[in-house]
Amino acid sequence: MSSTRVEWLDLARGMGIVLVVAGHAERGLVSANIARGAAWHWLDLALYTFHMPLFMLLAGLNVAGSLQRGRRAFLRGKLWTIAWPYVLWSLVQGTLLVLLSGMTNGKGDWSALARIGWQPISPFWFLYALMIYMVVVAIVGVRARVLVPLALAGLIASHFLDGDSLVHQICYQAAFFVTGVLGANRIRALPAHATLLALFAIAWCGAFALTPTGGATPYLKPAALPAAACGIAFMLVLARLSARSAVQPLFLRLGRASMTIYVMHILGTAGARIVLTRLHIPQQPAGWSVVYWAVCTMAGLGGPLLVHEILARHGGLVPLGLAARRRAVPRIAPPVIRMA
Repeated sequence: MSSTRVEWLDLARGMGIVLVVAGHAERGLVSANIARGAAWHWLDLALYTFHMPLFMLLAGLNVAGSLQRGRRAFLRGKLWTIAWPYVLWSLVQGTLLVLLSGMTNGKGDWSALARIGWQPISPFWFLYALMIYMVVVAIVGVRARVLVPLALAGLIASHFLDGDSLVHQICYQAAFFVTGVLGANRIRALPAHATLLALFAIAWCGAFALTPTGGATPYLKPAALPAAACGIAFMLVLARLSARSAVQPLFLRLGRASMTIYVMHILGTAGARIVLTRLHIPQQPAGWSVVYWAVCTMAGLGGPLLVHEILARHGGLVPLGLAARRRAVPRIAPPVIRMA
């Protein structure tokens, strides 16, 4: 893969992780009764229609290439970069939730740590679902005649499921992962035109207006699929257009640190919210809740990014499951020159 393609994917991840952190910061403020009003509800629905589907699609883009190393090597790599950080950071966050019980929105429970094998601690459902997808694709291969029916079955099942349960997420998000796996070449060839960006923005607005709003998680229903597709396309074109722009260095850094930010950002957003509250920063009128949101989002991004760069300098990313282990390059013995 050329450096241009890698940078483009990292840009998309960087933009996507900003939306993920912003969404979780917003939800934390709503749960704490700091962010009030219908505007926050609409913001939540708008973000959740496409930001996690975007990451599922991006996760599928390199699957075909990775499988060329063989199924065993493929699964070993995914165990290290998906399963291990899932276990490690679930234990870290779960422990902190217990220790900080009463200060955060949630109530810590030691028993939750024992249930991570089948009941992920939020937001680690993403890693759990992603590992399941990787196991499936390692077994069946990159075969449209198998993956497409599985994704369609998941979409149909998601229509009859409610809430944001693990099963619901796995069923609905599979379609985006499979799209990334099977459509990788076409997605990478998506043209970068400002006109196309505007068209996708308009299409998303129309699709979002038609998305049902009833139920606990309308963004996990098949009816939300058009809004998800348009939102993802918008973000991909935006990432392509942002290459070599003034914002490229920032989003590249965020994209390359996206796993670190994902597993740590809740600590940053919750920590910032607690600090602002303890400092008695006003929560009302409504404008102050926006200040809370901005500060919590920046803390959720900036703190983990700083930790990522420190760990990168000291070789700490790989042991913590935040970077792939480098494959050993076999040494080629120099030719033996025989003297006559």
